[in-house]
Amino acid sequence: MELEKREYRTSEDLEYAKTTEEKELEDLEYSKRHQNWTYKILKYNPIDPLNDLWRYIIKRLDLEHIEGRLQWWAAYIYIKWAARTFWNFKVIYPKGNMFPEYGPVILVGSHESHIDPFFYGSACHRRIRYMSKLDNFKTPLVRTLFTNLGTFKIDRENPEQGWATAKKILAGGECVGIFPEGTRSLDGTLGEFKTGAVRLAVEMQVPIVPMAVIGSRNALPKGNLVMKPTQVIVRVADPIYYDDYNINTISYKEIKRLNDELRQTVFELREGVYGKEEEEELSIGSPEEEKISKFNFMRYLKDIGKGFLRLIDDSWYAFLRSLEEFGVREQFQKPVQCISGDLVCGWSDLMMPYKVIDFEKYIPKEGAAVVCSSHNSEWDVLLLAASVIHHPPRRVLYQMAKQSLFKIPLVNAWVRNHHAFPLKRGEHDVDSYNYAKGILEKGHLVCTYPEGTTNPGDGQLLEGHTGAMRMAIETQVPIILIGITGTENTYPKHAKMLNFYKGSILKAGPPFMEHKKYWGKPMPDYNELKRLTNYMMERIRDLILYNTPDA
Repeated sequence: MELEKREYRTSEDLEYAKTTEEKELEDLEYSKRHQNWTYKILKYNPIDPLNDLWRYIIKRLDLEHIEGRLQWWAAYIYIKWAARTFWNFKVIYPKGNMFPEYGPVILVGSHESHIDPFFYGSACHRRIRYMSKLDNFKTPLVRTLFTNLGTFKIDRENPEQGWATAKKILAGGECVGIFPEGTRSLDGTLGEFKTGAVRLAVEMQVPIVPMAVIGSRNALPKGNLVMKPTQVIVRVADPIYYDDYNINTISYKEIKRLNDELRQTVFELREGVYGKEEEEELSIGSPEEEKISKFNFMRYLKDIGKGFLRLIDDSWYAFLRSLEEFGVREQFQKPVQCISGDLVCGWSDLMMPYKVIDFEKYIPKEGAAVVCSSHNSEWDVLLLAASVIHHPPRRVLYQMAKQSLFKIPLVNAWVRNHHAFPLKRGEHDVDSYNYAKGILEKGHLVCTYPEGTTNPGDGQLLEGHTGAMRMAIETQVPIILIGITGTENTYPKHAKMLNFYKGSILKAGPPFMEHKKYWGKPMPDYNELKRLTNYMMERIRDLILYNTPDA
């Protein structure tokens, strides 16, 4: 098994090599004279020693964790702004799913340039801890930037400490970024992948998210010091899970197969064929035709305008995440949501009259509950949350919302500020489900729309999914039922504008408790969950008030 372990864990069979500490004391040597001169000049810059002093103070004060995360969220603003301004940066999700927001995960990407980590980080809504070669921590100025953003070193000849750090980060629920090619590509081709990332994923039982960067080689080619304007695109694939494998029993052949499949996914992302049907692949033309587009000044100005909106969005989100580091995000968001709830409800009363029925009677004043509502329109997401906090008992409502809302500038900031969190539709989103369970365990209300998408309206409900019922059984909480009437007229499906003076009604009903008999017992089978869900949907239908005296 020596061959199998060599890439990932050991260097025992190598002849004597210098220790990591010895290498860190050595100067870098470049092949070109001007690079050596530049290195020797920059080596004595004042920024690196000042940052070393800062990091020493932070470490002595035991503030490394919170300071590192605050550094990341500050960089989240200016790096994304720079990427959009200078490289017209864009993120593409071929299958529509964003980078996972919860739980430990490994980011694996192609590597063309020194600035790739910044482009990958700009495609995610969370902190990424990158694994980087030792030389980057000896490069003037670069080491300050990398250290402050949480990058950790790996010595290729003595990799044990680097892999141990990666495991510790994943065990803490964070994200690790790895470039399995081991170095940047000189000619743009995708190199062979080392197996370390797959081994790590199998051992730690965490998913890998394949990603690919297109265009960064032109932004800062290998060996160059001057960055150039070009367009850079990052494509994000769906997570790959390794739950069916065990690090103690998996063979080297299986590791290689999984590694080859991972590389193939990254290759398809680079070529723009990931997630496309075979017939679509035949019609898209060559990859180079897709990557290269003529510069259009008006389109560039339009992108700059969108970039400004995204800057506001990024700044607000980074601010919320920074508050989270101090444990005061909830204390800040609740009064903000109360004010916005009053504004939304007041405006709705004036322009789109609505009324609520029995909220105070059936929504508990405290304690956890799953709120299940009919779903006629995307306007439901805004109106329901505003109504629950505006009317007694004035509770904060956490909502599962489709992730497409979190891709829209300003809308993303709004829904996140109002306690919404993204949900992948059309598949089992375990991470979002577990996040919702954690919210319930803290005693909050979690809203889910069992239909999964908007219904046709006029009281025609779609078939309900069983996720809400399963969640209520696992967390042993009641289900609050709400029927919504008329919002499909206020904001019809695919509409671009609200229709004024179209009324809506939100009616709460008695809590659904038929599932209580399964609390603390084994989860019932799918048929029983479906029966309970169907009964719950019938109860919701009874709360819809078309053609009734209350309508």
